[in-house]
Amino acid sequence: MTRQGASSIAWDHVLASLAASDERLTHATLAKGLSEWIDAGRLPRGARLPSTRVMARKLGLGRNTVLFALSCLVENGYLDSRERSGTFIGASRQERTEERSPDQIKDGPNWERRLPFNRLLPQSAVATNSARGAISMRFGEFDLSLFPTSHWRECERTASGLGEIAKWGRDMIDGDDVGLIEQIRLHVLPQSGIWARPDEVLITVGAQEGRYLVSRVLASPGRHIGIENPCSLDLARTVQLSGAIPVGLAVDSHGVVPSKAMDECDAVFLTPGHQNPTTALLSAERRQEILRRAEFNDFIIVEDTFETEFINENRGPKALKADDTSGRVIYIGTLSRLMAPGLRIGFIVAPSAFIDHVRMLRRLVHRHPPANNQRSLAIFIERGYYRRFVKQTTRILERRGQLLMSAARRDLSDFAWRHQEGTSCFWGELPAGVDSDAVAAEAGRRGVLVEAGSHFFAVGNRSSNCLRLTVSGVKEDQIEKGVRVLADAYRSTRTSSR
Repeated sequence: MTRQGASSIAWDHVLASLAASDERLTHATLAKGLSEWIDAGRLPRGARLPSTRVMARKLGLGRNTVLFALSCLVENGYLDSRERSGTFIGASRQERTEERSPDQIKDGPNWERRLPFNRLLPQSAVATNSARGAISMRFGEFDLSLFPTSHWRECERTASGLGEIAKWGRDMIDGDDVGLIEQIRLHVLPQSGIWARPDEVLITVGAQEGRYLVSRVLASPGRHIGIENPCSLDLARTVQLSGAIPVGLAVDSHGVVPSKAMDECDAVFLTPGHQNPTTALLSAERRQEILRRAEFNDFIIVEDTFETEFINENRGPKALKADDTSGRVIYIGTLSRLMAPGLRIGFIVAPSAFIDHVRMLRRLVHRHPPANNQRSLAIFIERGYYRRFVKQTTRILERRGQLLMSAARRDLSDFAWRHQEGTSCFWGELPAGVDSDAVAAEAGRRGVLVEAGSHFFAVGNRSSNCLRLTVSGVKEDQIEKGVRVLADAYRSTRTSSR
């Protein structure tokens, strides 16, 4: 393609389009906008750009901002800078080719035959943060207003010092940040009544990886693994992927029910702090009974945490592992779900022999979680910011919970609600025969997002008339409206089904 001068392209139109973008124009957004034009083939290779002074004037930016944006594009091969000649669209930049649809690929492998987990794996999920304008009462939403931005930035700046980079920049092979392990031992675990040695703690990429690693070790083919019913669907799938035989364990208002089925398991996954999703708190009597049964029948207990940070702040019951005298309770925790789910920092506490085995398995996946995040979080906990965050968030979520409960009792009086102090979640049982999936779908169409309870029943008896709501990601002034819209959706669904 022959080189074209700046005058041969309608640069006024290009620059006006960039300036009219919804994003505030900065060096980053300018570079992004120009790169998109180049990738789309709308700016021919070899074409010369206007001078930076002209671009700055037409875009309403400083010349240095334009220079910075163009230098970024030069580094990435979008532009060529030629001394005394100007800046040009990169001649060596590869043009984007059209993506091929699956039916255009001929004689390829039969992927359906080669992928063994299709029946178990969920469809790819999008980020849980809701669409703009929707009121989301789904679990896992990120509320930026709760995030301790200034304190986290301070800790990240500290972790970015040369001395700190020298520590976390190296490959730790299969090790973890020693400082984070120490902070967990001194300031996190004791809140749950747990005392552990450094060799009994392993850092994971969120609690989800902890569940996966533990299940890979315990849930081998043919073994019987007890899981609560209802429970997290991801946990049920993780157990099923291992080839183990999942055994459904009944749950009532006092938590999981000790049973003969539990006694015959090789391991059981439990959420005694707050049962996920019903929020039930495992009673003191059942805690002791389950520990006795585990020792007598020689099964392992995997204690998974679900919003236990609030329990600890309210001086609630300690972890099941706190009463473990035989070393058969494996504890899975998280440090990021409440603060920022995207941070993905969790941990496992278990006997050192088990930790060594899981560490070897983790090494085959990704060696260790990102060390810079570990270092920042260690500093965050050490300076007392984590405890302060938990205290402040506990008060805010308690206030939101009171608003939701008041509105639910008024507008959704047909529901039987289950909620424990110290959790942001509410489990609602609808009248028999009401389809919670239909109610959730109708509420979503009206702009309120909730979770249908049927998705939590993976083994054993199923229930299709439950909903889960949470206040962790919804603003106080949205709660009453959200419940009111949900009530309208419920009444509409009942009317249309008659």
